[in-house]
Amino acid sequence: MSTPHPHPRSYFLAGVMQGARGGAELADQGYRERLRRSILEHRPDAVVHDPDVLMREWIGAQEQPIRASHAALADTPEVYRATLDPAVQLLTSTFHRLTELAAESDVCVAWLPGHEPSMGTAAEMLSAHRGGATVVAVTRMRQNLAVLSCSDVIVPDLASFERWLAAQA
Repeated sequence: MSTPHPHPRSYFLAGVMQGARGGAELADQGYRERLRRSILEHRPDAVVHDPDVLMREWIGAQEQPIRASHAALADTPEVYRATLDPAVQLLTSTFHRLTELAAESDVCVAWLPGHEPSMGTAAEMLSAHRGGATVVAVTRMRQNLAVLSCSDVIVPDLASFERWLAAQA
């Protein structure tokens, strides 16, 4: 186990939630707990920001209205931000709040398995990159321009990420 940093480092867990899926269909979020455990194993004092958990804390009480309003967008031919339903406005403002948190974190870990695109993850990575965070992408997409442009480190899998964590002094 590594020695603690002088101050606890913060880690933001970016990664596929909806990805290329439509509507309310989400990707398996089990990777979040695996990443959290790996980080805390190497950095027990770390602060881990998990957007999945944070969204439930921040807007979970509004889940049903958000789902209904979000679903209605599928049948809306033109969408104007200024006229979005308040429930969807809450969802989009929460997304912006999360991208700001990514920028404020010390490390952004972007989980992008296979070759599945994730626009939300790309936004979080760009925000973290612009905020000065170290961006570590866990993916095989080494030639994807967004991944390549925003990442400080690209590793192919969880084992490689764990080796990177262990090497950080």
